[in-house]
Amino acid sequence: MTKLAGIEYRGTAGISKHCINAVTEMIHFGRMLNTVKILTTGNEYHYNHALLINIDVGIDVAIKSGFTSGYSGEGPRAFSYTLSVLRKFCDEIEEYYVPQKFLEKINSSALTVKDLDWLSEQTPVIPQQWYDYIYEGHTKLHLQQGFPVEIPLSLIDERLLSTAILMKQNPDNALMDGYRLLEKVIKEKSGLTKETGAKLFSKALSGESSPLHWENLDGSETTGRANMFSSIFMAFRNRRAHQQLESEIHNDLREFLLLNQLFILEQSTKIREV
Repeated sequence: MTKLAGIEYRGTAGISKHCINAVTEMIHFGRMLNTVKILTTGNEYHYNHALLINIDVGIDVAIKSGFTSGYSGEGPRAFSYTLSVLRKFCDEIEEYYVPQKFLEKINSSALTVKDLDWLSEQTPVIPQQWYDYIYEGHTKLHLQQGFPVEIPLSLIDERLLSTAILMKQNPDNALMDGYRLLEKVIKEKSGLTKETGAKLFSKALSGESSPLHWENLDGSETTGRANMFSSIFMAFRNRRAHQQLESEIHNDLREFLLLNQLFILEQSTKIREV
């Protein structure tokens, strides 16, 4: 039996979006890109492309042939965008011409050890031409266009995790729940149960006699941190409380991360000894 290559396969042949996602998700979740091999087959009017990306400690990942070039359309646009992303995260990108059967094996998740050995013996395209696949509009790239809009859960205060999970379904309710929880936490810890909002934070955190404080900080740092609580509440929470806002997930998540930072800062406060 022919020995299959022990590599990963991602993406879907002929579906550009799946292949873009396969690349951006690897980058988004912290994979280190060592090398990228562009695998090209076709003729001067129409090329199909797959990718073989070596990541982390030598793991090969094949991206199936959802990319094309040589004409106008979704496939070439997707390929242009993907290469624009890859060039920011990997210094070693080379193109190889391969037979159509080679891409068919990738699309069937059936490359063999012999296939990889054959590829390792091939000479890359010289001079490099893969830059020509990148559209001029993609040379200055806004990465957030194609990357997943996700909360980095490893950075989230444990008390906000359940709220974070609800963000995509109803960000407005999730954020308001988070603000209410922050007030509750500060009230209980400081003993200022009758105060609310910016006034609560000012009394709880500002001044030499405040019930809560941060150890080993000078006065200006303490004031700056305390002002963050009041300012973020006034700038974001009050607006949500008094009007119906149109949700925009990027802005909602940025606001959530600001709220999360307040929880992180609160966690490091100490109750002042009287």
